[in-house]
Amino acid sequence: MAQLMTIARPYAEAVFALSSEAKNLAVWSDELANLATISQDVAMEAMIKNPAYSADQIVSVFTEVMGGNLTVEGKNLLTAMAANKRLGALSAVFEVFETLKAEAEKRVRATVISARKTTVEQKKILSAALNAKFDAEVEITYEEDTSLVGGIKIKVGDWAIDGSALAQLKKLGAAIAQ
Repeated sequence: MAQLMTIARPYAEAVFALSSEAKNLAVWSDELANLATISQDVAMEAMIKNPAYSADQIVSVFTEVMGGNLTVEGKNLLTAMAANKRLGALSAVFEVFETLKAEAEKRVRATVISARKTTVEQKKILSAALNAKFDAEVEITYEEDTSLVGGIKIKVGDWAIDGSALAQLKKLGAAIAQ
């Protein structure tokens, strides 16, 4: 996964710079979402991985599927990625682009994983704390994982904090083992 992100980041940053300059982030967001979806199709994945197909043939399939929704710049991105055999990274390009877009719009995505269902009051407290921490509007997705025993885990991009009882028990076990 890390290698895929390393491959995707330069493409996403280039697209982000281009779309920021042209002030069409939403258009690129939609286009990349569609391209990522197409690239994840089982038949398309097989075609991308098959050396019997040329870069031009693969790009023409994307072009045909996208129809009039593919911009000239989008086709240029596909052509460049196909020539470098990087089309398998399209979904990661979309993911990195969306992260860059959210940062530019002062929005941050967070995932909060708790052992039990989070109450409305807890959600308000977490939202306020995360908004203050990141100085942005934080969009929070809440998940439950009963294996945590208690506490929460918070993930925001590369930043993570594990305040779960399970993590604390593992630390205690490691300290005792020493």
